[in-house]
Amino acid sequence: MLRAKYFYSRFTSLCLLAFRSRHQLFSTIQQSELPRWKFLWIPTTALLLSKARIPIKSFASESEEDNLQKLIEKADAMYSGNNVSKLYDFLKTHESSLNVEILWRLSRAARDYAIKDRSVEKGQKKQLQYEAFEFAKRALDLDENHYASHKWFAITIGDIGDYEGLKSKISNAYLIRDHLERAIELNPKDATTIFCMGMWCYTFAEMPGWQHRIASYVFATPPSSTYKEAVHYFQKAERADPNFYSTNLLMLAKVYNKLGDIKRALMYLDRTVKYPATTNEDCENRDEAQQLMDQLLKKK
Repeated sequence: MLRAKYFYSRFTSLCLLAFRSRHQLFSTIQQSELPRWKFLWIPTTALLLSKARIPIKSFASESEEDNLQKLIEKADAMYSGNNVSKLYDFLKTHESSLNVEILWRLSRAARDYAIKDRSVEKGQKKQLQYEAFEFAKRALDLDENHYASHKWFAITIGDIGDYEGLKSKISNAYLIRDHLERAIELNPKDATTIFCMGMWCYTFAEMPGWQHRIASYVFATPPSSTYKEAVHYFQKAERADPNFYSTNLLMLAKVYNKLGDIKRALMYLDRTVKYPATTNEDCENRDEAQQLMDQLLKKK
């Protein structure tokens, strides 16, 4: 309201100034010269109106940015509170948005709703995961230089591979890796992207021989990795954001166990068990960590 009053006052002042300038101008012009100057008022008025409109457009733009910022802040607060279904419903009302910040968050929300809400039925889960992929794809089409576009495209294309068979999953392997690497390049401090890269390495380090043979039919050089590469990324994720994710701690324990480093495996199992559980995933990780710890301690 204050801005509107300011712009109205400014416009009135400019009009008065224009009238005075015009009066002074005509007083200095000979009567015979008047016809040449009759056109002056039209462009002067147009110029004043044009200038008066500029701040109004700017004000509208600022208002849109403020609304977008409030929307994002509300969505992030809901995400922090683990309100997966409410967050999805809230962001779904903005699914026609052409803003990359909305779309990648919508992709994450759809995926979280599918995976974390146990009331979601099998058919709905599949629909949500394909939705998540489509939102990530739209975000990537809008902005190829946003790390989250690449991150969620990689994650969701991996998810839909579960529905499209092993051959499709293997076919997308390099695509997933490339988008994760690009996301890390754009934002090297995002721990979850680095964790996902560790999971990519772990998956192919664990891949059975028969799956490698299938992969060799798809690629001349099939994707492969090692436990050492996996532990490199899990440790890198932990350095980027210590104690950010119970699954990262559990994966560090599993990889060190695979590498024969029982001391470090037990250390990360202990940290997983003591991790403050706030989600079902945290509780499941705690139970799995406790079981593996008991098994390793019996061997000692």
